[in-house]
Amino acid sequence: MTKGTTKITDTTIKAALKTDKRYLYDARRVEFHINAARTGGTFYDVVYKGKKRQRTKLAKWPAVTAKTLFAELPAIRANALADREASLTVSAFQTGGEVLIWYMQHIDADKTYSADYVSTSSSYIGNHLLSQLDKVRLNDIEKPLLYKQLYMPMQSDYALSTIKGVLGTLKTAFTRAHELGLIASNPTKNITLSSFTTSQPDSQPGRLKPHDLPALLAAINKQPKQRRVFFMTQLLHATREGETSLAEWKHFSPNQLEWYIPPENTKNGKEHRLPITQHAMDLINSLPKRGTYIFSVKGIKPITTRTIERWYQSLSDDVGIKFTSHDIRKLARDSWQDMGIDWVIGEMLLNHERDGLDKRYMHTHSREQMRKALGEWGNNLKN
Repeated sequence: MTKGTTKITDTTIKAALKTDKRYLYDARRVEFHINAARTGGTFYDVVYKGKKRQRTKLAKWPAVTAKTLFAELPAIRANALADREASLTVSAFQTGGEVLIWYMQHIDADKTYSADYVSTSSSYIGNHLLSQLDKVRLNDIEKPLLYKQLYMPMQSDYALSTIKGVLGTLKTAFTRAHELGLIASNPTKNITLSSFTTSQPDSQPGRLKPHDLPALLAAINKQPKQRRVFFMTQLLHATREGETSLAEWKHFSPNQLEWYIPPENTKNGKEHRLPITQHAMDLINSLPKRGTYIFSVKGIKPITTRTIERWYQSLSDDVGIKFTSHDIRKLARDSWQDMGIDWVIGEMLLNHERDGLDKRYMHTHSREQMRKALGEWGNNLKN
């Protein structure tokens, strides 16, 4: 083992990887430690507090090059001397294009993402985002720039639903990169469609129609028991995928016949008290109690989003119509409308945010009407 003292550059690092050196020193008080596999290493900032030598991890090479690191070094050292966390001060990426290209590669390699998601997100990036953000530095990505270069050009040619999807993909890509420590901060953190317009996209019609119910129910009844109960629980209550998959035994009150969905499981962050029928309660209780979660593989953790996607892919094949869990929710809403169920009651069952007269309505006879509506809906499904 030997120790090298030199100016650290990308060239000297590559040369050192071919020797038996384990680390390099730089006169700018930076150490580079070579990993055991000799495929890369880690930069450390070195400071002294009295006689104590303190190393602070800066970044990994080759994700962050030596050229990039030393260009950013003064700011990093200032953070280190101020006893601030310096591990995320350097970004592995410098431009929006680098983040977006990485994200396309990430979702393509990660098999937990559905093929539809990969295809749609890659299309948004390739057709809309890269052309506008490819060479834009991360520090320059902010609302005024996105408004001028992305939103305004798109709004004249594309539906709001497409723009919302593009912005969602942009935000998800940067959020994931930030969570993984690949960028120091997330410039898209507070960016949404409402940042640029008060209008909202028209909701897309569901792929399942009320006349598809017989075929859907026949396919559900052929599923393995846990899947069957999951599908019926969603269909009976029009709950969201996450609200259903994260349901715990303690959330149900067999005596009061209510399902308490906690704030952390709802989209709007508010508890949802949902009246249920005895039939629905019996359906839930038909599953074995093997742990905290009702829908679980081994009784420890809830089923994953990927598992639910596979379940719905299989069910879609049996029905002969391509649909997702959200289409079940839309189907229930359409059916309630056909049944003559009050629109406001339907919105409350779906846990949509309401205000004004609707909130006053909620405090009068709403609970009774919600229970009655789900009872009628459950009877329709049984018949």
